[in-house]
Amino acid sequence: MAQKKKTVAVDQEAPVFTKEQMVKSKTLGVPRDAVAAILKDGQTYTREEAVRLVTDFLERSV
Repeated sequence: MAQKKKTVAVDQEAPVFTKEQMVKSKTLGVPRDAVAAILKDGQTYTREEAVRLVTDFLERSV
């Protein structure tokens, strides 16, 4: 009888991007000017982090 190969799950980290890369991205789904205003220079973010930060900022109550 043939044995099944066991698959080992490897945790891969999400890719990170700079503020400049996020601002140039057309796939974030949030306004680019908001991305430029909210994200910090010299710091890296995952796509999910950047979208969450911008969305939280735009949806905050004033």
